[in-house]
Amino acid sequence: MKRLFAAAALVLAASLSLLGQPYTGPQTSKVYSVSDWEQVQANPDLVLSDYQPYPVLDQNPASIPALTKAPKGYKPFYISHYGRHGSRWLISTATYTRPVAFLKKAKAEGKLTPLGEDVLSRLEKVELAVRGRYGELTSLGAEQHRQIAGRMFRNFPRVFKGDVEIDAKSTVIIRCILSMESFCMRLKELNPRLRITNDASNHDMYYMNNQDPDKFFSNITSDPKNAEILEEYKNRIFKTDRLVTSLVKDTSWFKTYNEKFAFKDNPEKLPKYTASGLFYDVTELCISLPNTDLDVSLMDVVSLEDMHQLNLYRNLGSYRYAGFCDMGQKVTPYRQTYLLKNILETADQAIAKVGTDGRKSAGATLRFGHDSNLMPLCSLMDIDGAGVYEPDNDNVANVWNMEHYIPKAGNLQFVFYGKKGAPVLVKVLLNEHEATLPVETDKFPYYEWDKVRAFYQNILDNSPIKERFQ
Repeated sequence: MKRLFAAAALVLAASLSLLGQPYTGPQTSKVYSVSDWEQVQANPDLVLSDYQPYPVLDQNPASIPALTKAPKGYKPFYISHYGRHGSRWLISTATYTRPVAFLKKAKAEGKLTPLGEDVLSRLEKVELAVRGRYGELTSLGAEQHRQIAGRMFRNFPRVFKGDVEIDAKSTVIIRCILSMESFCMRLKELNPRLRITNDASNHDMYYMNNQDPDKFFSNITSDPKNAEILEEYKNRIFKTDRLVTSLVKDTSWFKTYNEKFAFKDNPEKLPKYTASGLFYDVTELCISLPNTDLDVSLMDVVSLEDMHQLNLYRNLGSYRYAGFCDMGQKVTPYRQTYLLKNILETADQAIAKVGTDGRKSAGATLRFGHDSNLMPLCSLMDIDGAGVYEPDNDNVANVWNMEHYIPKAGNLQFVFYGKKGAPVLVKVLLNEHEATLPVETDKFPYYEWDKVRAFYQNILDNSPIKERFQ
């Protein structure tokens, strides 16, 4: 599937058009409407949602965004970063094993089409390859972080000059730790003098990952009413007949399968398998396989329409979890209160360490975690309009596209600039593209740090969990 080269050009053009103008609100034109079928056809990668492999690639120079030159006299001196782990295998064992178990029984009963038998052989190969690797980083995921590190070094060489300190932390999940190691190893290759500290400890999980000890957020998102809303939406938009009947001769056999085999063969007592379940599993596997090293594809089996339907459903689920929406009682992005607090505090410490004139580097703070952190952080900070409130679930896909924010290896880079006798500026890169903040500026994409800090400190002061860890 083609990469979003056109999207990169549009983002750059939008950025250039804003130079010299005050910020007037989220630039929602940066976010594609994933409900717009014409846009989806023109940009097929939109349907990959958060399974999109990182779209900025060294081997595709057209995908690498140009960056706006800093105002005269300003020099970069510090970078604060949060990155999602790179491409991985699926976490859920059942997504691999359910369709294989179903299709094997169907084959034994003579219920598979020739395509169904072919797909079964492909899925058996995938299921065998993933055993013992559920949720683990792939070699592509490691390479994504190597490349991001290389471009960060190339874009901001002054930050990584000499023997400056680089503080890198990861969640305790192995795919994040390996992402961190790949990133830092590349930096060390480019400058062996860097003093890099790596850590992955439960001590830092209260801000590095989603800690919810009193279930404040999970009680909101797991409300049965939300499940009903999502189920109704799924049942309305999923059109499963084409895919399912291309694999199974007789869809009534689902009933026989559940009665004769499903629970006897399934000690986990998973819900009964349905046509919708087979559609979901096969389609999810299809969009996840480009993240692996396997020479297996389902793109000839699963249509763009199928992937589009799954993406609409997953996109709404992401909005429930990470957006300022009714299903989340307009508070779920505050789950990243302590990550935002850490970003502000470490920036203050870096500025205090080297001053504001930009002559010395304060190095970088690198954090490696998950989409479940990055997406609500973007919402809480209203980066590129992620803080949008949309009461109509059918319209969410017009204003909220998680692929824009959280592809595999998705990342935020806060780049700080100093100049003697002038206020510190900050520029935010979302997946290496210059991003908008909800703060006034006449130097876009550069913002005065004092104004940015005051804006987000006010958000922290009004967080519903601000007292939790104090």
